[in-house]
Amino acid sequence: MPPGMEEMVRRAKAVTDATGCPLVGAMAVVLHGGGRTTRDIDIYSTDFWETHAKLESAGITWNPARREHVVDGVPVHMVKEDSLGGPLKRITTIKGIKVIGLADLVRGKLTVGLQNIGRSKDIADVLELIRVVPLGKDFAPKIPPKLRAAFKTLVDQVHEPRRSPIPTMEFWSRDQRPARRKLARGTKTTRKTIER
Repeated sequence: MPPGMEEMVRRAKAVTDATGCPLVGAMAVVLHGGGRTTRDIDIYSTDFWETHAKLESAGITWNPARREHVVDGVPVHMVKEDSLGGPLKRITTIKGIKVIGLADLVRGKLTVGLQNIGRSKDIADVLELIRVVPLGKDFAPKIPPKLRAAFKTLVDQVHEPRRSPIPTMEFWSRDQRPARRKLARGTKTTRKTIER
């Protein structure tokens, strides 16, 4: 678990205990073993009004200006199944907190991340889960067919050895200056232009 996330986990538990709703989003990634930090709590809800009432009765207030609930200064957002690529198939408990299952989490993160380049952090979350859980290509049948090729490509990016004939660290430690000097003498381009 990333440093400083213990307090967020405590708040997330208060939210799930009050509502009965499982965590989704970055907090779910953290509980499944990912190393991401977050500043909000996302929960899956099938009935926003019922969940709203449960949050309010637990003292987790609604901020009308920001259109979100708040627990100890932390935003709480409700998410429906369309943001997760479909209905939940599994809810699990980790550290006493209800959280969506790993396959549902990967499906949701891939669905959102592949649809919107502005949500690249969702793809990064999947990469992190592939690395730390670890997940392999054998996990692909647990997610929808339309996402399997993308998932397998990400698995290759994480687990396959680099194909470069020069190891990455060796490549970057080489002194590139002689090549630049030679290029600069052989052309009318100034050294300043080349180094840009």
